[in-house]
Amino acid sequence: MAEGSARKPGEAGVQRRPPAEYAEQYRALLGEPAPSALGFSARLNMLWDLSGAVPPLAEGRVISLLAINPQWREAEVRSWLQKDVLPPRDELNTMVRFLMSLLGEHQDTRHWEAFLVYGPGVVSSPVDHLLYREDQGRREIATLIFAQVTDRYRIPPSAYDAEEAFQRCLTLMYRLNIYELGDFQPGHLEPFRNFMFPRGD
Repeated sequence: MAEGSARKPGEAGVQRRPPAEYAEQYRALLGEPAPSALGFSARLNMLWDLSGAVPPLAEGRVISLLAINPQWREAEVRSWLQKDVLPPRDELNTMVRFLMSLLGEHQDTRHWEAFLVYGPGVVSSPVDHLLYREDQGRREIATLIFAQVTDRYRIPPSAYDAEEAFQRCLTLMYRLNIYELGDFQPGHLEPFRNFMFPRGD
């Protein structure tokens, strides 16, 4: 293109093809199922955990959610919480706005909604240490894990910054979807030790 000449509308260096070719390409994509929202259920359960509004999944969470909204059906609630099935868009948005109102902090609803659907591989996590700090149940579990790791590897208090190591413990709990003490297995000891005490021996 000569210097100073105007670029034509729609010109992007690629020759436009006949509409029939685009139509054929589009139809070919129609048969491909949308990718599943892997990890959605874990992230949704985590958000309900942070809200403190309902008991854990194994202790009646589904029934509690049905009490919050009787219009939901048990099968669909279980699919949201256990099978990575996304609720309808309007339903998910209402649920997220409701949960944001329970957290007591200014949160970006759209950020949370995108995070629930796409996960940390696509959307940065809106979870911060303040929310973990307010979740007393998870902090109690982190305390037990902290004690197991330091005892197992004989790590003295003088070898680490307690608050930093504790926050690292909470972070790894989230990454590994550890929301109850029963989720923590012996095989987790080594990863927690390496993450909590990167310079530890």
